Amino acid sequence: MQFIAAQPDGVGLSEISRRTGIPKATCYRILTVLVEERWLVLQPETRRYRVSLGLATVLGDSLNRGSYSSVRAILEELSAEAEETAGVDTLRAPVIKVLAQVAGPQLIGQAQRPVPRDQSPFSTASGKAALSCLSTDEVYAQFEAAYRSQDGDRSTPFEMFVDSLAAIRERGYATAVDELETGAAAVASACRTPNGTIYAVWLGGPSFRFTRDRIAEFGAMTMRAIDAVQRSLEAGGLITTADLPSLDPH
Repeated sequence: MQFIAAQPDGVGLSEISRRTGIPKATCYRILTVLVEERWLVLQPETRRYRVSLGLATVLGDSLNRGSYSSVRAILEELSAEAEETAGVDTLRAPVIKVLAQVAGPQLIGQAQRPVPRDQSPFSTASGKAALSCLSTDEVYAQFEAAYRSQDGDRSTPFEMFVDSLAAIRERGYATAVDELETGAAAVASACRTPNGTIYAVWLGGPSFRFTRDRIAEFGAMTMRAIDAVQRSLEAGGLITTADLPSLDPH
């Protein structure tokens, strides 16, 4: 992805295979999936692949290479300290998008999924932490329709959900236990950059390890980590698609 993103006019299959060292047939299958998932566009006239507008829009003002490396190092340190999976997300109405994650050392841990990926901001710790960075008016304007469209799966009225964000702002971190899926838990803290982009750092794992005491400890860890991420982004700038070394397979 990094190589393709650096080619504004696109690049052909043979060149991608040669530069990446991936066999041509395998490379073609991977590219086909990326096109189907709309991460890449295949230009029909030239048969050249380029990064899709959607991916450029999603990651174009997200995480330079220096920032990405620094954020990745922060996640690795956080994961090692907590012994749980750590990740960083960004809020993109109406979803929270996972940008990177580092698996924890535990044999029983959070299931690894493709990155980047979209998740509900209403049932994830990172989503709720990110939403707490918005004003009440912003939450209503940008997320009310999405929340109400999922109302059949929710017992909490939107107004009560918005009110609950005040406690997250006060505490500094959000939690989600058995919300996104049964048996899974997460803790997250978020920050808002000067240009308005919101990032969240999270820890996730099986809910049986996320006891009340551990949740408080994880909250303190994610607050320290998001402060470090914010300093890194302010020093190095926001991360662009071309700066990401790859899209994590996990």
